[in-house]
Amino acid sequence: MKVLDQDMQPKVRRKAAETLTAFDLNTRQPMGIVVDMSARGMKLKSEIPATVAEVYYCRIPLKNKVDGRDEVFFDAECRWCKKYPETGRFYSGYILRFPSKKDAAVVRKLIHDWMVRYNEELNSRYMAPEEDAEEAEDRRGLLTRLFKLGEK
Repeated sequence: MKVLDQDMQPKVRRKAAETLTAFDLNTRQPMGIVVDMSARGMKLKSEIPATVAEVYYCRIPLKNKVDGRDEVFFDAECRWCKKYPETGRFYSGYILRFPSKKDAAVVRKLIHDWMVRYNEELNSRYMAPEEDAEEAEDRRGLLTRLFKLGEK
């Protein structure tokens, strides 16, 4: 299994916009909750430590279907694991490898959807309470304006 073309993939991690749990397919036990994810890696939060350098065979059930899929499969190699004394929880980082292009595409789409939701949330914060929908459309958010500039 190969890591996605690393030159083609952005390194930006997106904070998870929903609670997703990664499961170890071998033990069928939860590995942790997805904190953030990119097309090449993810960070999990868990109650138990992960083993560094171990490869886990994973499944993440999706809350909403993405490209017709309700779960995604991949291998995750643990690169680091750290306990945070404030919470007593463990955070661990993984490199992702996908068994199929479809699984990789589902993860990229999921990350894109998280980015869109985050940007919509940011833009909605800048709408004054007395504005109506028409005025708000005239005063779109910064990201919307930037993306629209490229279309002209």
